[in-house]
Amino acid sequence: MFSSGMLFVLAGPSGAGKTTLAHHLVGKKDETVFSVSTTTRASRGEEIHGKDYFFVNDDEFSSRVENSYFLEWAHVHGNRYGTEGAWVREQMAQGRSVILDIDVQGAVQIKEAMPSAVLIFVLPASRDALRNRLEHRNTDSDKTVEKRMKAAAGEVSFMGVFDYFVCNDVLEEAKSEVENIFLAESMRLRNIGWPVQALDYHKGYTDGLSFWKGKTVVVSSGPTREMIDDVRFVSNRSSGLMGVSMAEAFLAAGARVVLVSGPAFNMEPPGPVRLVKARSAGDMLKALREEVVHADLLVMAAAVSDFTPAFPASGKLKREEGEVSLTLAPTSDITRSLEASCPVLSFALEYGDGAVERARLKMKRKGAFAIFLNMGDTPNVGMETACNSGIVLFASSNKRIEIPFGSKKFVAFGIAASLGREMERSDHE
Repeated sequence: MFSSGMLFVLAGPSGAGKTTLAHHLVGKKDETVFSVSTTTRASRGEEIHGKDYFFVNDDEFSSRVENSYFLEWAHVHGNRYGTEGAWVREQMAQGRSVILDIDVQGAVQIKEAMPSAVLIFVLPASRDALRNRLEHRNTDSDKTVEKRMKAAAGEVSFMGVFDYFVCNDVLEEAKSEVENIFLAESMRLRNIGWPVQALDYHKGYTDGLSFWKGKTVVVSSGPTREMIDDVRFVSNRSSGLMGVSMAEAFLAAGARVVLVSGPAFNMEPPGPVRLVKARSAGDMLKALREEVVHADLLVMAAAVSDFTPAFPASGKLKREEGEVSLTLAPTSDITRSLEASCPVLSFALEYGDGAVERARLKMKRKGAFAIFLNMGDTPNVGMETACNSGIVLFASSNKRIEIPFGSKKFVAFGIAASLGREMERSDHE
């Protein structure tokens, strides 16, 4: 079963020792690589393109910024440096963990672009200890030391964005702590697919998953927000967990996965999954149009709002202004608007009798290849739950695949496998 690499970011003030700890992890742990940055500066000495840095000119760097190539980038001493997302994801997709040491602001940028990144804040035992280190490096003037100490105070204020804190007082203890963090994160289920030891309990459940190896799958996820004013919005209860779980399942199958997510509570797919954020139904439609062009499958797990305020207000509506009337206009049906050339898996949340018939009609109306039916009146199933169950229906036959109750990740693996089996059958006919 596919195993995903991780992105570890060590950050902290200058002199905290983050670079030493980062190189320690690379030397200590198998299948780890130190991040290779892209820079506009000229190569020095025996530096090798692709090993020490990716060297590009200003125009090429600007083009990459415009096309969202970088997880983070910054100006440093007259040149620009950036961490290229495509390179990081490629390493992680091959099972390698990427270790990166950068400034605190860059780490915050990475967390925004890749929420699954593991951020470790490194700091000495005290402010005086940091000053002492900077002074004894004998590389900085008194003025530079003061500048770095002032910067450190600002950097510490961002610690709450990070996942872990390591006090680098005794170096060997700090090394042990970052190793323990690495071990704990490497055992998280989002990074190891579905353990082979667990597959033995459900014989045949994941048969067909291998069909997706090397293919491109686009998954939409979460709710959309349709703004009433600049603060309030119309939305729904979708947590985004089912979409993220679908992304994990196809990634575990060896697919290239893009997750287009609305502002969901759960939007932390494994690092190799490229995350594209959208807010409104219109935003999601635009993003999916760009991503679905080269896709082999579109999974419409998002709970897109059916209505949007017809006349959104600017600023914030005031209670003191009295009653407000809200006129809602229907949003576009994203699946029908896309007219995707690839097969589409739709989702249907239905209540009461006739659910299967209504789901089949929805599948036909949307031109979908298959649809996953959730029964909304079944306890602990559907929105705002960790678990799910349902039925996969296919447009080409009356076949129905019952997906048993379990975690949404378990259900997602069952859906992806059943689609793979049907695709294989179709290819052989």
